[in-house]
Amino acid sequence: MPERRTANSPPRPAEEPTPGWPPRDMLAPFVLLAVSMQRAHGYVIEDYLRALGLFGITMSTLYRTLRQLEKDGFLESVWEPGPTGPARRVYTITEAGNAWLDASAAMLKAYSETIDRFFGLYGGGRSSTTGRSSNEESTA
Repeated sequence: MPERRTANSPPRPAEEPTPGWPPRDMLAPFVLLAVSMQRAHGYVIEDYLRALGLFGITMSTLYRTLRQLEKDGFLESVWEPGPTGPARRVYTITEAGNAWLDASAAMLKAYSETIDRFFGLYGGGRSSTTGRSSNEESTA
């Protein structure tokens, strides 16, 4: 039986996010940053993202993002022979990609400052009925 919602109940997410998974629009700046540091193929980019703690990214999502960034003119790619295996697509960032990366960094900085303000105000362990923390309630 589906759960009844009232007008005041908050919307429930369809599914819980995986820890370490950035929202889809957050993945592109990380990919561009990786490629701006070193021209690379998909598995090198995946390793870089994992080193940053972004573990929930599937290779299909990464390659879809790479193709979209290339279509948008932010990346270029060429096929290069692999040292021991098949050819690999190697990506480099374009001038437009660097400009977009700079704009993304400015947006992420502003977003980070907003998050910092939130956690500066949020004390954790707040009572849902009074808005005061449990420590404040015990001393009141």
